[in-house]
Amino acid sequence: MRVRARKIVALVVAIAIVLALLLSLLAVFSSTAAAHAEMRRSAPSPGQLVGGVVDRVEMEFRDPIRPHQSNGVGLLYPDGTRILTMIEVNGHLVRGRFDTLTEPGTYKVIWQLLDDSDGDWNPPEELEFTYDPAAASPEWLPASAAEGSGGGGGISGSTLALVVVIPVAVVLAAWVFWPRKRKSAQRKRLR
Repeated sequence: MRVRARKIVALVVAIAIVLALLLSLLAVFSSTAAAHAEMRRSAPSPGQLVGGVVDRVEMEFRDPIRPHQSNGVGLLYPDGTRILTMIEVNGHLVRGRFDTLTEPGTYKVIWQLLDDSDGDWNPPEELEFTYDPAAASPEWLPASAAEGSGGGGGISGSTLALVVVIPVAVVLAAWVFWPRKRKSAQRKRLR
């Protein structure tokens, strides 16, 4: 009975190890596939109510953006008018400039950019903000945003999976499947 229980425990541990490896690989590949031009922060922020002089949108991205003539940042006005902004790309920072807003309402910023880390186009993305001339001005991003000051130095989930989960799974597998015949034979002799 003891041998059978050990085999069941070994099987359960082996299944858990395989599942941990599969989940860590899934985490690695899904984060890599979704890593195109991830925006860290913006001014105005998504959903923010802003006022004062608003003549641009600033966005900081996780990875640098490659300057390219086809990069685009558009602004959709509350009345449905859509304009392309004058775009500036500086490392991680993208700035789209437009005429100073005067009409209150909800504005939508739409962008599509070339990610410098892999040279691929990100799918079009958007954010909305509301403009009211009487509201407070947005806090514009600092100049350091061009260097990627938004926390790009942290450890990603995929790196954590590679560095922690996989070695732990290998150690567990070695422990479970390591031959233990000598110890069990010695125990039988002692009895």
